Amino acid sequence: MSAGAENEVMSIRHLPYEINEKTDRFHYYETLWKRRGLELLLKHCEPKGKTLLDYGCGRGELLNFATQAGFKIKGTDTDPKCVELAGCYGETSVLDVSNPLVQFGPKSFDVITCFHVLEHVDNPKAVLGALARMARLYVVIAVPNLRYLHRTFRRTIDLGGVNSGHLQSWDHWHLLNLAENHCGLKLVEWGTDATLLPFLSNISQKLLGMKTTIRLETGLFRKMFPFHGISVLGLFKPVE
Repeated sequence: MSAGAENEVMSIRHLPYEINEKTDRFHYYETLWKRRGLELLLKHCEPKGKTLLDYGCGRGELLNFATQAGFKIKGTDTDPKCVELAGCYGETSVLDVSNPLVQFGPKSFDVITCFHVLEHVDNPKAVLGALARMARLYVVIAVPNLRYLHRTFRRTIDLGGVNSGHLQSWDHWHLLNLAENHCGLKLVEWGTDATLLPFLSNISQKLLGMKTTIRLETGLFRKMFPFHGISVLGLFKPVE
Protein backbone atom coordinates (compact mmCIF):
# COMPACT_ATOMS: atom_id res chain seq x y z
CA MET A 1 0.00 0.00 0.00
CA SER A 2 1.25 3.49 -0.79
CA ALA A 3 2.50 5.95 1.80
CA GLY A 4 -0.67 7.95 1.30
CA ALA A 5 -2.61 5.09 2.82
CA GLU A 6 -0.73 5.32 6.11
CA ASN A 7 -3.27 7.84 7.39
CA GLU A 8 -6.24 5.77 6.19
CA VAL A 9 -9.04 5.91 8.76
CA MET A 10 -12.53 4.50 8.22
CA SER A 11 -15.23 6.49 9.97
CA ILE A 12 -17.74 4.27 11.74
CA ARG A 13 -19.79 6.92 13.57
CA HIS A 14 -22.69 6.30 11.21
CA LEU A 15 -22.96 2.58 11.95
CA PRO A 16 -25.77 1.51 14.27
CA TYR A 17 -24.82 -1.48 16.38
CA GLU A 18 -28.39 -2.79 16.26
CA ILE A 19 -30.86 -2.75 13.38
CA ASN A 20 -34.39 -4.07 12.93
CA GLU A 21 -35.15 -5.26 9.40
CA LYS A 22 -38.79 -5.95 10.28
CA THR A 23 -39.70 -2.37 11.19
CA ASP A 24 -37.37 -0.23 9.05
CA ARG A 25 -36.99 -0.89 5.34
CA PHE A 26 -33.71 1.01 5.21
CA HIS A 27 -32.35 -1.36 7.85
CA TYR A 28 -33.57 -4.17 5.60
CA TYR A 29 -31.54 -2.70 2.75
CA GLU A 30 -28.42 -2.58 4.94
CA THR A 31 -28.35 -6.35 4.80
CA LEU A 32 -29.89 -6.69 1.33
CA TRP A 33 -26.80 -5.45 -0.51
CA LYS A 34 -24.81 -8.09 1.41
CA ARG A 35 -27.22 -10.82 0.35
CA ARG A 36 -27.18 -9.58 -3.25
CA GLY A 37 -23.40 -9.43 -3.25
CA LEU A 38 -23.15 -12.98 -1.99
CA GLU A 39 -25.72 -14.17 -4.54
CA LEU A 40 -23.65 -12.55 -7.29
CA LEU A 41 -20.50 -14.24 -6.01
CA LEU A 42 -22.16 -17.65 -5.80
CA LYS A 43 -23.08 -17.45 -9.50
CA HIS A 44 -19.36 -17.66 -10.29
CA CYS A 45 -17.70 -19.25 -7.27
CA GLU A 46 -18.17 -22.64 -5.58
CA PRO A 47 -17.89 -21.87 -1.83
CA LYS A 48 -16.72 -25.26 -0.59
CA GLY A 49 -13.18 -24.97 0.68
CA LYS A 50 -12.91 -21.27 -0.26
CA THR A 51 -11.74 -18.58 2.18
CA LEU A 52 -13.47 -15.19 2.42
CA LEU A 53 -12.41 -11.99 4.16
CA ASP A 54 -15.08 -9.36 4.81
CA TYR A 55 -13.13 -6.08 4.84
CA GLY A 56 -15.09 -3.71 7.09
CA CYS A 57 -17.35 -6.42 8.46
CA GLY A 58 -19.49 -4.16 10.66
CA ARG A 59 -22.02 -6.13 12.67
CA GLY A 60 -21.15 -9.33 10.78
CA GLU A 61 -24.25 -10.11 8.72
CA LEU A 62 -22.19 -11.01 5.65
CA LEU A 63 -20.07 -13.36 7.73
CA ASN A 64 -23.24 -15.14 8.80
CA PHE A 65 -24.56 -15.42 5.23
CA ALA A 66 -21.19 -16.56 3.85
CA THR A 67 -20.76 -19.19 6.55
CA GLN A 68 -24.21 -20.60 5.77
CA ALA A 69 -23.23 -20.71 2.09
CA GLY A 70 -20.12 -22.77 2.89
CA PHE A 71 -17.22 -20.31 2.90
CA LYS A 72 -14.45 -20.29 5.50
CA ILE A 73 -14.81 -16.75 6.77
CA LYS A 74 -12.85 -14.04 8.55
CA GLY A 75 -13.97 -10.51 9.34
CA THR A 76 -12.00 -7.37 10.03
CA ASP A 77 -13.03 -3.87 11.05
CA THR A 78 -11.54 -0.74 12.59
CA ASP A 79 -14.21 -0.60 15.30
CA PRO A 80 -13.53 -2.96 18.23
CA LYS A 81 -17.27 -3.09 18.99
CA CYS A 82 -17.96 -4.32 15.45
CA VAL A 83 -15.18 -6.87 15.78
CA GLU A 84 -16.87 -8.09 18.97
CA LEU A 85 -20.36 -8.21 17.42
CA ALA A 86 -19.21 -9.92 14.24
CA GLY A 87 -17.16 -12.39 16.28
CA CYS A 88 -20.28 -14.38 17.07
CA TYR A 89 -20.26 -15.56 13.43
CA GLY A 90 -16.60 -16.56 13.22
CA GLU A 91 -13.03 -15.32 13.41
CA THR A 92 -12.59 -11.54 13.47
CA SER A 93 -9.73 -9.13 14.06
CA VAL A 94 -9.12 -5.40 14.35
CA LEU A 95 -8.04 -3.99 10.99
CA ASP A 96 -4.65 -2.34 10.60
CA VAL A 97 -5.67 0.40 8.19
CA SER A 98 -2.07 1.54 7.72
CA ASN A 99 -1.25 -1.57 5.69
CA PRO A 100 -3.79 -4.41 5.34
CA LEU A 101 -1.57 -6.04 2.71
CA VAL A 102 1.12 -6.57 5.34
CA GLN A 103 -1.46 -7.61 7.96
CA PHE A 104 -3.01 -10.34 5.82
CA GLY A 105 -0.49 -10.92 3.02
CA PRO A 106 -0.71 -11.11 -0.80
CA LYS A 107 -3.10 -13.75 -2.19
CA SER A 108 -4.22 -14.52 1.37
CA PHE A 109 -7.94 -15.14 0.65
CA ASP A 110 -9.88 -16.61 -2.23
CA VAL A 111 -12.54 -13.90 -1.96
CA ILE A 112 -12.64 -10.45 -0.39
CA THR A 113 -15.89 -8.59 0.15
CA CYS A 114 -15.96 -4.86 0.80
CA PHE A 115 -19.46 -3.44 1.28
CA HIS A 116 -20.01 0.28 1.82
CA VAL A 117 -16.49 0.87 3.08
CA LEU A 118 -14.58 2.63 0.28
CA GLU A 119 -16.66 5.79 0.65
CA HIS A 120 -15.20 6.23 4.15
CA VAL A 121 -11.49 6.00 3.36
CA ASP A 122 -9.11 8.80 2.44
CA ASN A 123 -7.49 6.87 -0.41
CA PRO A 124 -9.89 4.35 -2.04
CA LYS A 125 -7.38 3.66 -4.81
CA ALA A 126 -4.79 2.44 -2.31
CA VAL A 127 -7.31 0.36 -0.39
CA LEU A 128 -8.91 -1.25 -3.43
CA GLY A 129 -5.50 -1.89 -4.94
CA ALA A 130 -4.45 -3.69 -1.76
CA LEU A 131 -7.64 -5.80 -1.77
CA ALA A 132 -6.95 -6.79 -5.39
CA ARG A 133 -3.50 -8.03 -4.37
CA MET A 134 -4.90 -9.89 -1.33
CA ALA A 135 -7.55 -11.81 -3.32
CA ARG A 136 -6.83 -14.98 -5.29
CA LEU A 137 -10.16 -15.24 -7.12
CA TYR A 138 -12.69 -12.45 -6.59
CA VAL A 139 -13.33 -9.07 -4.97
CA VAL A 140 -16.97 -8.06 -4.37
CA ILE A 141 -17.56 -4.34 -3.95
CA ALA A 142 -20.58 -2.27 -2.96
CA VAL A 143 -20.54 1.52 -2.60
CA PRO A 144 -23.28 4.18 -2.45
CA ASN A 145 -24.63 5.03 -5.91
CA LEU A 146 -24.37 8.61 -7.12
CA ARG A 147 -27.27 7.88 -9.50
CA TYR A 148 -29.56 6.93 -6.61
CA LEU A 149 -32.76 8.62 -7.76
CA HIS A 150 -33.90 10.01 -4.42
CA ARG A 151 -30.70 12.05 -4.34
CA THR A 152 -30.63 12.86 -8.06
CA PHE A 153 -33.97 14.68 -8.03
CA ARG A 154 -33.28 16.87 -4.99
CA ARG A 155 -33.29 20.57 -5.81
CA THR A 156 -31.17 21.54 -2.82
CA ILE A 157 -27.95 20.21 -1.36
CA ASP A 158 -28.86 18.02 1.60
CA LEU A 159 -26.24 16.07 3.53
CA GLY A 160 -28.94 14.13 5.38
CA GLY A 161 -28.83 11.46 2.69
CA VAL A 162 -25.22 10.66 3.50
CA ASN A 163 -23.25 11.22 6.69
CA SER A 164 -20.08 12.80 7.99
CA GLY A 165 -18.15 9.63 7.23
CA HIS A 166 -18.79 9.66 3.46
CA LEU A 167 -15.80 11.22 1.72
CA GLN A 168 -16.67 10.23 -1.87
CA SER A 169 -19.08 8.25 -3.97
CA TRP A 170 -19.30 6.68 -7.44
CA ASP A 171 -21.57 5.69 -10.25
CA HIS A 172 -20.97 2.50 -12.25
CA TRP A 173 -18.73 4.20 -14.81
CA HIS A 174 -16.41 5.76 -12.25
CA LEU A 175 -16.17 2.65 -10.07
CA LEU A 176 -15.35 0.63 -13.19
CA ASN A 177 -12.64 3.14 -14.09
CA LEU A 178 -11.17 3.00 -10.58
CA ALA A 179 -11.19 -0.78 -10.44
CA GLU A 180 -10.02 -1.63 -13.96
CA ASN A 181 -7.67 1.22 -14.81
CA HIS A 182 -6.10 1.89 -11.44
CA CYS A 183 -6.50 -1.08 -9.07
CA GLY A 184 -5.70 -4.26 -10.98
CA LEU A 185 -9.24 -5.62 -11.22
CA LYS A 186 -11.49 -6.76 -14.07
CA LEU A 187 -15.29 -6.60 -13.95
CA VAL A 188 -17.06 -9.97 -14.05
CA GLU A 189 -20.67 -8.84 -13.52
CA TRP A 190 -22.73 -6.06 -12.01
CA GLY A 191 -25.35 -6.78 -9.35
CA THR A 192 -28.31 -4.76 -8.08
CA ASP A 193 -30.02 -4.30 -4.73
CA ALA A 194 -33.07 -1.97 -4.67
CA THR A 195 -34.23 1.08 -6.62
CA LEU A 196 -36.23 3.71 -4.76
CA LEU A 197 -38.36 5.97 -6.96
CA PRO A 198 -39.06 9.52 -5.78
CA PHE A 199 -42.67 10.07 -4.75
CA LEU A 200 -43.80 6.56 -5.70
CA SER A 201 -41.77 4.89 -2.96
CA ASN A 202 -42.99 7.38 -0.38
CA ILE A 203 -46.62 6.98 -1.44
CA SER A 204 -46.31 3.21 -1.41
CA GLN A 205 -44.80 3.28 2.08
CA LYS A 206 -47.69 5.40 3.39
CA LEU A 207 -50.55 3.62 1.63
CA LEU A 208 -49.37 0.04 1.17
CA GLY A 209 -46.84 -0.43 3.95
CA MET A 210 -43.24 -1.56 4.19
CA LYS A 211 -43.50 -5.10 2.82
CA THR A 212 -45.23 -4.06 -0.40
CA THR A 213 -42.81 -1.16 -0.86
CA ILE A 214 -39.85 -3.50 -0.50
CA ARG A 215 -41.36 -5.84 -3.08
CA LEU A 216 -41.72 -2.93 -5.51
CA GLU A 217 -38.26 -1.50 -4.87
CA THR A 218 -36.51 -4.87 -5.13
CA GLY A 219 -38.71 -6.08 -7.99
CA LEU A 220 -40.42 -3.84 -10.54
CA PHE A 221 -38.55 -0.60 -9.75
CA ARG A 222 -35.18 -2.40 -9.74
CA LYS A 223 -35.87 -4.02 -13.12
CA MET A 224 -36.95 -0.70 -14.60
CA PHE A 225 -33.88 1.21 -13.34
CA PRO A 226 -31.10 -1.32 -12.53
CA PHE A 227 -28.31 1.28 -12.60
CA HIS A 228 -30.14 3.62 -10.21
CA GLY A 229 -30.13 1.36 -7.16
CA ILE A 230 -29.00 2.21 -3.67
CA SER A 231 -25.62 0.60 -4.31
CA VAL A 232 -23.13 0.22 -7.10
CA LEU A 233 -22.48 -3.49 -6.67
CA GLY A 234 -19.90 -5.40 -8.68
CA LEU A 235 -18.01 -8.68 -8.83
CA PHE A 236 -14.39 -8.32 -9.97
CA LYS A 237 -11.43 -10.61 -10.63
CA PRO A 238 -7.81 -9.69 -9.88
CA VAL A 239 -5.73 -9.24 -13.02
CA GLU A 240 -2.59 -11.36 -12.98
